[in-house]
Amino acid sequence: LKSGNVDVLRQVAPKDLPVYKQDLGDRAVDQAYSAIQSIAVAYYTKQWKDIDPKVIQGLSMAIDRDTITKTVLQGTREPATGWVAKGVMGFQPNAAGDVTKYDPAKAKALIKEGGGVPGNSISIQYNADGGHKEWVEAVCNSITNATGVKCVGDSKADFQADLNARQSKQVKSLYRSGWVLDYPFNANFLRDLFGTKSDGNQGGFSNKTVDKDIAAADSASSLEESEKKYQELEKSLVNYMPSIPLWYYKVNAGYSEKVSGVQYDQQGDPVLTGVQVKK
Repeated sequence: LKSGNVDVLRQVAPKDLPVYKQDLGDRAVDQAYSAIQSIAVAYYTKQWKDIDPKVIQGLSMAIDRDTITKTVLQGTREPATGWVAKGVMGFQPNAAGDVTKYDPAKAKALIKEGGGVPGNSISIQYNADGGHKEWVEAVCNSITNATGVKCVGDSKADFQADLNARQSKQVKSLYRSGWVLDYPFNANFLRDLFGTKSDGNQGGFSNKTVDKDIAAADSASSLEESEKKYQELEKSLVNYMPSIPLWYYKVNAGYSEKVSGVQYDQQGDPVLTGVQVKK
């Protein structure tokens, strides 16, 4: 971008985040888009089968999202307070209540109340080609320091290898999960990830009450009524902990001096039809 060899970038590399605004000036882009990062639980494993949700709540409260997003992620993410990404119909702040707040004492107490983490050790699977290593390590350090539970990253060579392990149900413990909107409605982040038979549900989470609430929301008489029912469902997820919400995504990108009219859509992609080459 600085040399003009590339006109539009989708995302700035992690190593350039501290300097890209300074380097690009008003050509630097920093805006939210509708995607969320979370840690999903492989509920089909021996470790998590029939686990008390309090244990997952405790692990969530052991993660210092504020510090990690500000330091490791250079302010390019915003701590999540629920399971639905920003910018979609039905988004509500603080849907997860206290479980996304960093509280080491409460975290420890919840894990103990829930019977402890089986083996007192967890791993977080991630793809090594996606710039995740640093934050996974930071999350692990935060969990271990707060609770004494041993935590390590489980690195897969690339996204395909990561996906293969998820699809063949070979995740050992927990895994990095990201979701970008398919359509701007809260159902996309709830039904399509946590319904027992949903394609996006790769961790094997299954709950009859959640499935019943999903069916009720889908058969509502209006879009507004459906939105409301899904909002109620989201608030109830704290009782089941299908995953641990981490942070909302942002576009951190830029463009060269050769183009104008660069904008990014709700999925974080540049709208290429609007880009104009300067004469």
